[in-house]
Amino acid sequence: MTKALKAAVAFLPRAWAGAWLALIPMFVVLAGGPLLLAGHQLPLMFAPLVLIFSLLLLKLISQGALYRIALFGKDAKSEGLGFGGLQIARPELRLLLASLIVAAFVMLIAVALFLVFAVALSLSGLAAGYDNSVAAVCAIWRRHSGADYVFIVYIIAATVFLIFVALKFALMPAANIGSRKLVTLNVLGLSTGNVGKLFIGLITIILPFALVCGLAVHHFGHASAFISLHSALLALSIFGLFPLIVGFLASAYRQIMAIRSK
Repeated sequence: MTKALKAAVAFLPRAWAGAWLALIPMFVVLAGGPLLLAGHQLPLMFAPLVLIFSLLLLKLISQGALYRIALFGKDAKSEGLGFGGLQIARPELRLLLASLIVAAFVMLIAVALFLVFAVALSLSGLAAGYDNSVAAVCAIWRRHSGADYVFIVYIIAATVFLIFVALKFALMPAANIGSRKLVTLNVLGLSTGNVGKLFIGLITIILPFALVCGLAVHHFGHASAFISLHSALLALSIFGLFPLIVGFLASAYRQIMAIRSK
């Protein structure tokens, strides 16, 4: 995946040039919306819903723009790329529908894992004497003795499994844009044998950003610098991390498809 990481870095200038009009509004909504709500400058009844809807719409538009640019290069405009990355067409609708289907599928898996855990916890008697399951789990995590380890291992294993499932669907946006058709659960075959590489690649991209954010909060996290720090880290994520991840996944998708076509 070294080639995909190099492609992700090289993709940044093209992402800024082609999708600036989609990325800037996303930054404005994320940076200004919560601050306006906190300062009671927006009505609290419907404003949060409007902000969430606006953010999801802008993310959908930005994804469509970035993946078009990453996958089709100079032909991105012929694939429906709008001015500055603003467009709503069939690819965005495919992304939305595929995201809803995959989210429902992953939710079913998560619910099944939770039900197995809840039933086992109830039958074990370890939840007796606690107000709710959350309190019981917190007690198990702190106490970690005897049968507690069984549930601790289950929680860890379930978390790892859900991360694995999420990685299996990581190429879904690229597949929907690149194949020009709706791709949902059949994307699982694309990532077969490549989950580890995708994980390492994404960690390589995300970890430096996480370290920078952690150091910035540690050194400049005082209240007087909160707004500036929030805006700076947000800009770093939207204009840096987001395009890098798209560039990496798009390159990985192209490489996998090239190998499969041989």
